[in-house]
Amino acid sequence: MNDFSYNYRRWNRQFVEQNVILNGKFSYLYYPEHWTTLSLKFAFGGSEQYILGNMKYGVHDNMYLILNRDSIYESLIDSDKPVESLTLNFTAKFVEDVFYSSFNSDKYLLDFPEVRDKYPVNFFQKLYNTDNTLSIYINSIRSALNEGNYDANMLNEYLHGILEHTFRSQLKASKKADELRSVKRSTRIELFNRLNKAKDYIESNYHEAIDLDMLSKVSSLCPHHFLRKFKSYTGVSPHQFLKSVRLEKARIMLESTNSSITEICLNCGYESLSSFSFLFKKTYNSSPESYRKAHCKKVNFQIM
Repeated sequence: MNDFSYNYRRWNRQFVEQNVILNGKFSYLYYPEHWTTLSLKFAFGGSEQYILGNMKYGVHDNMYLILNRDSIYESLIDSDKPVESLTLNFTAKFVEDVFYSSFNSDKYLLDFPEVRDKYPVNFFQKLYNTDNTLSIYINSIRSALNEGNYDANMLNEYLHGILEHTFRSQLKASKKADELRSVKRSTRIELFNRLNKAKDYIESNYHEAIDLDMLSKVSSLCPHHFLRKFKSYTGVSPHQFLKSVRLEKARIMLESTNSSITEICLNCGYESLSSFSFLFKKTYNSSPESYRKAHCKKVNFQIM
């Protein structure tokens, strides 16, 4: 984007005219603030960060981020090892067609094949866990791109399947939003979106210092209102949720990396090795060292 020959308008036009897949491996990659169509963001072998105002999403293996059309964001990869970035960008026309065809009866579609809703289709903009069905589609795309044995028609069929599956998953999110206690559905949806921003912030930035004031600002709620609604939504307080995320990340690192216990402690947001070890043992009934010896079989390491 900093190249003198870069044409911003021409770059954006291709996303309006056709679906676009962006894929590559990078140790460092920074995209300054730019516009997007509806897009699904994936990362493998590390983390890619997406910044929208004061919100920072971390996308990594087994998770993905949905950004709605007309979102303005920055993205960053800064890693010791290459991270694979994969973004699926959908045109407005493609999204409308899949949505219209997925939620109307065959009879209606036969009688009115070209009717479309005049309002844009929007998703719950948040982090999602990648389920088995989506993983099959995504891994098929990654394999095809890696091997070079693909054509546009094959990829187009994959994109149809991915988007319809994503629409179906939105129904589950909508039901979850309806579980929040509020009189008007529009209020429930807004509250759901704001609480998920805080939840995603914790899961994306668990290695940083996070407190109640910061989370209330991210979710645009006053601290007590946020605390009460977050606990109602997740079943635990923000502090308890942060603790569970940090310990789960530490558990995965113990199983899959050769980082020292001290490095894992610091990388998960803990400043004290003793408090980290105490909390880990209390949660998993095993010290970090003992847990690693029992569960880490494929990584060569030395405990420092």
